[in-house]
Amino acid sequence: MAAAAAPATLALHHDAARAAVPVTSIATCWLRAQESSKPPELQLISDPFAQRLCGEDPDLGWMESSPHPQAFWVDMMALRTRWLDDALVDVLGTTGAVLTQVVVLGAGLDARPWRLEALRGVAVFEVDFPEVLEAKVMLLEGCEPIATLQAVRANLAVDDWAAKLADAGFSRDKASVWLLEGLIGYLTSEELQELFKRIGGLAAPGSGLLATFTGEGSGHTTSMHRSMWASAPHVERFLSESGWEGQASTYMEVATRYGRTAHIPPESDWQYFLATARR
Repeated sequence: MAAAAAPATLALHHDAARAAVPVTSIATCWLRAQESSKPPELQLISDPFAQRLCGEDPDLGWMESSPHPQAFWVDMMALRTRWLDDALVDVLGTTGAVLTQVVVLGAGLDARPWRLEALRGVAVFEVDFPEVLEAKVMLLEGCEPIATLQAVRANLAVDDWAAKLADAGFSRDKASVWLLEGLIGYLTSEELQELFKRIGGLAAPGSGLLATFTGEGSGHTTSMHRSMWASAPHVERFLSESGWEGQASTYMEVATRYGRTAHIPPESDWQYFLATARR
């Protein structure tokens, strides 16, 4: 028996919500949905909320103008998501400090507070534009997060988001985990320095950080990208100068780890870095 069509009011409600979300966030969800639609034995990730968040017919014009095929994009996002999932589980489970709070800067349509078991009962603070976080609430109406979720509505570039974070219950006296997925590339050098200065003032000893870094000449940047990275050591130097002891991995290293190298270009042609760090 075919499923009943959603009422027109619900469709309009959701479309209006998506209209407030950046294309990059919708695209990320669509790519996660593609990976999650594969047979379970072939999946790197399973995100049951991705399709609901991105909708049935998102704008994919960005991919048509890309030098990379769809298979690359699906694998790229599946690898990034899986690596960050595993790194988050690892930092929550192996650090000497008790980590009970996670901050997601530029959260977008990330559904980890709803789907990642390691976050069950953990205080998760999602920081992003008010319209983006409000859209996510609408799109996931009826779905309860398994994390203890706090929405921190702020523009990272201009608002005092640290004060809003404290108002939402974040404690700078407790160790925390900071997740920056797909954010750093859009910040200028000055904005990036200021961001890490603020994080440094909030992250207690024992805290962890997970972040992604766009490589120079990666061929998938947009006019909005501002910062690029030449190598894994370049990323590690930046983290060290910012007060973090970190290790960066190339995408090919990550792809090899998960057995998904077929559509990832060689490092001489394309670069992207994933980093984990501690204070």
